Amino acid sequence: MADLHIGGQVDPATHQRSEQPTNIASGDLTTHGVIVGMTGSGKTGLGVVLIEECLTAGIPTLLIDPKGDLTNLCLVFPQLAPADFEPWVNAGDAANAGQSVADFAAAQATLWKDGLAGWGIGPERLAALKADVDFTIYTP
Repeated sequence: MADLHIGGQVDPATHQRSEQPTNIASGDLTTHGVIVGMTGSGKTGLGVVLIEECLTAGIPTLLIDPKGDLTNLCLVFPQLAPADFEPWVNAGDAANAGQSVADFAAAQATLWKDGLAGWGIGPERLAALKADVDFTIYTP
């Protein structure tokens, strides 16, 4: 069974992420799961990481998402190019940041590229996820 990388351990003294990864064996998963926490505590973020890890490991996954947060899993941009982000930029968000849509998209692309690189996730891993996983969304 594959190990699922769900994050990094935090050093309690410095409150900084250490180099020690947090992994769980996919064989430890049951057939159902729930993530519980307060608003803003990172439930969706943890869920997305866990789902992406399961999909990357080839674990069949059925997701029920009444809030609609998980449709963003379909937005995988292997090269993390600004042009990939631009169609999805909210013009109001760009204006609030004092940027054009193109500049805001470029800033988001850099933010994502640097953030993912900090976890050792590069274009090849994103390309594999995009190539290997079929996403289907059903709406009411």
